[in-house]
Amino acid sequence: MKFGMPTLVQYTSIAENVQLCKKLGLDFIELNMNLPICIPENLSFSEIRTYQEQYGVEFTIHLPEELDVSSYHPSIRKGHLERCRQAMEWAHLSGIQTLNMHMNNGIYFTLPQTKVWINEQYETNFRELLQDSYAEFYQIAAAYDVALCIENTGNFQLPYIRKALDQLSAFDNFYLTWDVGHDAKAGFAEESFFAHYNNRIHHMHLHDYNGKSDHQALYTGIVPINDRLEFARTHDCSVVIEVKTSDSLAQSVASLRGNGFL
Repeated sequence: MKFGMPTLVQYTSIAENVQLCKKLGLDFIELNMNLPICIPENLSFSEIRTYQEQYGVEFTIHLPEELDVSSYHPSIRKGHLERCRQAMEWAHLSGIQTLNMHMNNGIYFTLPQTKVWINEQYETNFRELLQDSYAEFYQIAAAYDVALCIENTGNFQLPYIRKALDQLSAFDNFYLTWDVGHDAKAGFAEESFFAHYNNRIHHMHLHDYNGKSDHQALYTGIVPINDRLEFARTHDCSVVIEVKTSDSLAQSVASLRGNGFL
């Protein structure tokens, strides 16, 4: 079981993140493409390989959170699809094997007593566009030997999202990221989904939830950290300790060592 850290917003270079990763004795860094320092135009695959070779640090990729590969606007969807293609090629050239991405819920209209998700209202169209996008993605992922993992953001309990995921599960290389902090924030409503697809979980985002906010230091909230780690060990998942500051990361690493996981 390999442990990693997210790219921290407090640092403005990959080198600083690499230094902290080595200091804490972690295995990898998840490059967050929402940060300018973590995009292919600013971080070449040769630079990534240099960090791997010189420091023994590995990498995963977190695709941009705004990606909407089921957009009803052809030009918007085209751009987002192209960014995904480029990211998978970049990962391949960099020797990176795991990419993490969100499934965009779309937008909703707020009515006096409820809200209406547009993708649910137009579910047939939504699922057709999603199917077309992922059919291409999974073909590219297989060619590049990378795993594309869909992460829960508290949205896997939405019926139209669940149906879309069930449809995508027909692909052999359909993989998931279990974000256990997001699951806790959703009242553990997504846990049954991951139990059903436990053999497709490839990656884990590990952080705590204290009843008010997630991405808290480990063992400070309600997430059953040890149980989740035993699951990760059994299913050979890579684990990102997804807390967002160097102090909370160091605290979490110390707690993991105290509990015998590092």
